[in-house]
Amino acid sequence: MNTTVIDCTRILQQGLSLIEALPAEDYAFPEEESVWSSPGAHTRHMLDFVFCLLTGLDARNVDYTARKRRADIENSQEIGIREIRQCIDRLDLLRPLDRNLELDIRTDANQEWVRSTLGRELQFVTAHVVHHHALIRMTLARRGIEAPYEYGVAPSTLAYRAANRSDEGT
Repeated sequence: MNTTVIDCTRILQQGLSLIEALPAEDYAFPEEESVWSSPGAHTRHMLDFVFCLLTGLDARNVDYTARKRRADIENSQEIGIREIRQCIDRLDLLRPLDRNLELDIRTDANQEWVRSTLGRELQFVTAHVVHHHALIRMTLARRGIEAPYEYGVAPSTLAYRAANRSDEGT
C-alpha cells in the first residue's frame, strides 16, 4: 500500500474539515481587505498542484506549470469543497500504485523535465498543501478564527511535539 497517498489524503481531509466549518464570508474575501490571500485563494493554489499531479499520471509527465488557476475554486466555498473531495477520491485510486513509479516532472516553464517518482511527488504536494494550510491558519487568526491545533503543522512537527511533551514529565 502506498503510504504517501494516505498521507496526502489525510492532509487534504484535514483541510476539507476546516473549509466545511468555515463561515462563507471567511472563505473568499476581497484581497484589499487583507494583505493575506483568502483561504479560497490558498485552496485554489494548493489544489492546482494536486490536479497537475493527478492529470499527469497517465502520461507519466507532471507539468506543474500547467496549473488551471480556477477562480471558481477561489471564490466559491461550495466548489472548493467539491474539488477537495474529488481530489481525495482520485488520490484513493492511487493506493495500489507503486510509489517508485517513475515520472517526468517540470516545475518551471524555463526548466527541463527531470526524473522523479510518484512517492516523491506525493511528498512534495503534501508538503505544499501543509504550507498553504499554515498560511490559511495565519489568515484566519488575523480574522479572529482559530484553526485546530494540527492544522497547517507538518506531521513530523506534530510527532516531535508529542515526543517532547512526553519527555517533559520525566
